[in-house]
Amino acid sequence: MQTLRVRYVPWTNPVAVGLREALRAENDRGGSPAPLPTADDGAGIAVFLIAYELATGQPVGCGGLRLVDAGRADVDSIYVLPYARWSGVSQAITEELAAWARTHGITAVGPGDALERLSALRL
Repeated sequence: MQTLRVRYVPWTNPVAVGLREALRAENDRGGSPAPLPTADDGAGIAVFLIAYELATGQPVGCGGLRLVDAGRADVDSIYVLPYARWSGVSQAITEELAAWARTHGITAVGPGDALERLSALRL
C-alpha cells in the first residue's frame, strides 16, 4: 500500500464512528464470534487512531486501546477496510498503538499478545 498517515482522533470523530460501524456491520454478518456492543460511549478508551492513504486522504483503518488499569490496556476496534487488507495497514496501526503504549507506561496489551497477533494476521 502507498504511504500512510496515522492520526490520533477522539472516539467521537465522525470518520472513526463510520469505521467502527463498518466493523460492527461486518461482525454482524458473521465475521467475528464476539460482536461489538450496540452502544459504546468510548469510556476507557485511552487512544484511538485512524490510518489514511497519504496519496488520496481516504481513511483505510482504525484502532484503539482501552485502559484496563494503570499499566494494562486491551486492543479495541481494530478494523481495516476490505480493499486495504494485506497491505500493511494493520501493521502501521499496531505499531503506532504499541509506540503509544510504551510512551504512556502501558506494560501489557491484551488480551494476551494481541498486538503481535494482529500484526501477524496482517488484517
